[in-house]
Amino acid sequence: MLYQSPADFCAKYAEARNRDQTDGSGETSMLDSVTIVSETRDTARIEAVWYTFGHEPESGYYDVFERTAFVLVKRHDGWRLHSEENLGYE
Repeated sequence: MLYQSPADFCAKYAEARNRDQTDGSGETSMLDSVTIVSETRDTARIEAVWYTFGHEPESGYYDVFERTAFVLVKRHDGWRLHSEENLGYE
């Protein structure tokens, strides 16, 4: 998909995913933030942070933040997603 800028990617990502998601076990995830971490003339790094909480019968209640990084590269026709990496939990 083509984006006009890194900020355009952030806006579209947030718009498409800014809804609480609950799975069958009751775990709920919500988008906490989408941020441009660094930007040069032809690359950008963006991080999305998800807040997840729930309850497991054997271990009790939990809540975590999960980070995902995206790298965008600029081409002649706009910005494209180059890679996505799960950065783990906080």
